[in-house]
Amino acid sequence: MMMIKPGVELLSETLGDGPVVVKHDHYQVRLRMWLSRGEPVVWDKSLYNRVEEDGVTRISDVDVHRGRLIAGLFYGMQGMHVGGTRTLRIAPHLAFGEQGVPGVIPANALLTIEVTVLSERPDANC
Repeated sequence: MMMIKPGVELLSETLGDGPVVVKHDHYQVRLRMWLSRGEPVVWDKSLYNRVEEDGVTRISDVDVHRGRLIAGLFYGMQGMHVGGTRTLRIAPHLAFGEQGVPGVIPANALLTIEVTVLSERPDANC
């Protein structure tokens, strides 16, 4: 394990062969999340678009911007390459904090997030 920033640990990484992720640029990513005891975060397909059949995997267009992503994911994606995957452990204060995500992520949840940068989306509106 490597500490990226206090509260964000890099658990594993598979390097991509594409360009480096740049702050404020747009990307399509695959996200999977687990709570501290290993329970997967299951996304309600009626509330979130592009959830795969397992209910656990989301495909999202994101803007790598501190105000648009949870802080832990913003910091954890820095230095990644398109095509790469990182597994991060993110402390609650850099994730969803005291509010959580009602019905999905409890308050003060320690998260493990697997993020894969699938492609650049230069003209996406994230």
